[in-house]
Amino acid sequence: MTTAHEPLPGLGGARRAAPGADAVLAGLDPEQREAATAVSGPVVVLAGAGTGKTRAITHRIAYAALTGQHDPRRTLAVTFTSRAAGEMRHRLAELGVEGVQARTFHSAALRQLRYFWPRVVGGAVPDVLPSKTRVLSPVLRSTGFSEPSLARDVAAEIEWAKSSQVAAADYVAAATRARREPPGSLTRENVAEVYTAYDDRKTREGLIDFEDVLLLTVGMLD
Repeated sequence: MTTAHEPLPGLGGARRAAPGADAVLAGLDPEQREAATAVSGPVVVLAGAGTGKTRAITHRIAYAALTGQHDPRRTLAVTFTSRAAGEMRHRLAELGVEGVQARTFHSAALRQLRYFWPRVVGGAVPDVLPSKTRVLSPVLRSTGFSEPSLARDVAAEIEWAKSSQVAAADYVAAATRARREPPGSLTRENVAEVYTAYDDRKTREGLIDFEDVLLLTVGMLD
């Protein structure tokens, strides 16, 4: 595990640890401790699976809060799964830190989107589509494709494209560069057509998907 950090301007150096702050560092190995005490400025933790990254980050948040360098009520921790977010909240509570928001990327983004949308676009945020197959299945049937599990596989391909910031019009070129094989009997051109039809139908029905939540939130913040 390695860390890189630099001080934020105007912090005036490290503060004396508050009672309980030292206890937060107990049980951490030297590299985890280095990450946990690097609370002034941006920090990157590079480590493999199972090396205690979440533990180091959670203890970093707790140490920063208990030493008065971060306000827990103005602290957001984001992760990939609801289970991991819940685990972070539980660990922080055990360490005596309350008020930190620990959420998935999508949950945190959706809260921001709901705040900004009425101010930037107006009206209510569109409903979030719980599953792409609800829209993809009729789209595929209308184009003559009805293979079992095809909707699920095309959904995964659309998720890859959106996560890679690849629009439907650019899908064929991007998928070719990435050497991605289209699902089922579809060609890359078929996937691009279905991707376009999926987005069009979703928009007509006033829906957004989970990738849209991230993309739209970034757009709102920009």
